[in-house]
Amino acid sequence: MVAIAIVSFSTSDTEYLAGCLKSLAASTFPRFRVVICENAGDVGFARTTEALAGLDVIAPAEASAVPCRHPHRDFRFAASGQAVTVLKAPGNLGYAGGVNACIAAAGDDWDAVWVLNPDTFPEPDALTALVRRQQEGGYGIVGSRLIFVASGLVQTWGGIEWRRLLLRGKLLGTNRPADTLPDIAEVERRIGFIIGASMYVTRAYIEAIGVMDDDFFVYNEDVDWCLRRGSFKLGYAHDSVVRHVHGGTTGSSLKKRGRSRFNLYLTERNRVLLARKRFGRWWGLVALLALAQTSEHLLRLRSIRQFRIALDGWWSGIRGETGAPYFLREQRFFDAGALRKAES
Repeated sequence: MVAIAIVSFSTSDTEYLAGCLKSLAASTFPRFRVVICENAGDVGFARTTEALAGLDVIAPAEASAVPCRHPHRDFRFAASGQAVTVLKAPGNLGYAGGVNACIAAAGDDWDAVWVLNPDTFPEPDALTALVRRQQEGGYGIVGSRLIFVASGLVQTWGGIEWRRLLLRGKLLGTNRPADTLPDIAEVERRIGFIIGASMYVTRAYIEAIGVMDDDFFVYNEDVDWCLRRGSFKLGYAHDSVVRHVHGGTTGSSLKKRGRSRFNLYLTERNRVLLARKRFGRWWGLVALLALAQTSEHLLRLRSIRQFRIALDGWWSGIRGETGAPYFLREQRFFDAGALRKAES
């Protein structure tokens, strides 16, 4: 049994989320349930549940399939009957907190959690391939072949090669043709962490390592989760194809000049938080290297605005800020309107 955890970040996600659920309705793996954490309050919860009620692949559920302490609404897939539960978060829990809420609401009989972004569209065999690869290698976490929706090219083969001292990663296989066949063993040797858009995580891993660290709010929670893995291995399921809009909810544009304040600030802040948590007494030195890298915005991109935001995020990490960024803290829920206000 696989619990599929999806975090809805804003009131503008519903088109993506609908597409994701339509894709899951065609899954060749039958034993799953979906838990969606809606972070955008009453408005977001109403919009999400209305969108689901309007899908031909979704039907109302007669009874709740899982115990849940949050207000929620239950649906099922019309043809195959798998449960779909939408939680209304008590506030903006961020991505990590939302995933953790989904895990807590998934019941007791699941064997793995598949964390999916709402702007992903899995191919029918995607989950089957993840389950098969995990069983073949005894991996703790397995990643998918992520394909950019816009270009049809590879976003990544499972994850990212981690450059520890720089606190940055290199996407594996990015912009290759979608049908490129890599050396799977080499990919798995190089993977430092599985990208959070599609993470298949076993129950054994979660029970041993714990859930996501919600201090990060958004970004680097997937890095931290994988870096804590101990003796567990990371795997790559090449046959698990998941198409990804990328940045459809948080403004993480592929063009560096197009990145939102939210994305820039939290990326820099969370790099420093990761150093604080994972580098012991050396974290200050690593944070100084991260500071030097913020100059890229000024020297290469020639953007004073982006440099100021990056520097602001870096300094908040030095101060130890966790959770929602200060410029959204007065907003109880994360939605598109709050982001636009924060950009101004």
